[in-house]
Amino acid sequence: MKKRIVWKIGDFLVMQVRDGLYTVGRMAGKTILCIYNVFRENDHWDDVDWTRVEVLFEVFVGAVVQKNLGVRKISIEGIRSRVFARQRYWIDPYSSLDVSHFKGGRGTFPFYGGRLIDVGEGENPETYGASVIKHDLSVCDDREIIETYELTNMWGDLDLADRLARYYDTGVNRDDLKFEVFPGLWKDREKLRPLTRRLPVPLR
Repeated sequence: MKKRIVWKIGDFLVMQVRDGLYTVGRMAGKTILCIYNVFRENDHWDDVDWTRVEVLFEVFVGAVVQKNLGVRKISIEGIRSRVFARQRYWIDPYSSLDVSHFKGGRGTFPFYGGRLIDVGEGENPETYGASVIKHDLSVCDDREIIETYELTNMWGDLDLADRLARYYDTGVNRDDLKFEVFPGLWKDREKLRPLTRRLPVPLR
């Protein structure tokens, strides 16, 4: 039986992305996982120079991530303190509940458009009630912001594994949900198909 992995802020987690591919993340907040740009074909990390390892991305995750992708916790020495700084700026997508900002309709995705928010520096960030830095982000005016910051939508094990595997194989590091939240952001959708399980089947 697989050993249960307990979430503890600050601990490092080895994750199996697929057969023969592993990476490492850090439990950076109550539901936030910081994933590092380091991959191995097996669960051996002694040859890694952790002083040179950079953050790949940071996302909100559900418990299924450590349950289904988690292999074990490891101790790491040498990662620069600056990569411990948790991401405080996020993009919070609009839904139909955001009456004054949601521009979607019956035929659009449930999340459409978004705002840049600041969740602060605490270990238990809350997106509800977070300070809004900018409302109504647009592809034309705010492309850099949209491409830089992650969505607040929670990740599961399958879509996270898809994103990591695609990055390892192709170098493309994106959240496919942004194709729907911000239509027109990227023009290579057909080239990337099938898309990750971040999107429902008809949209992949």
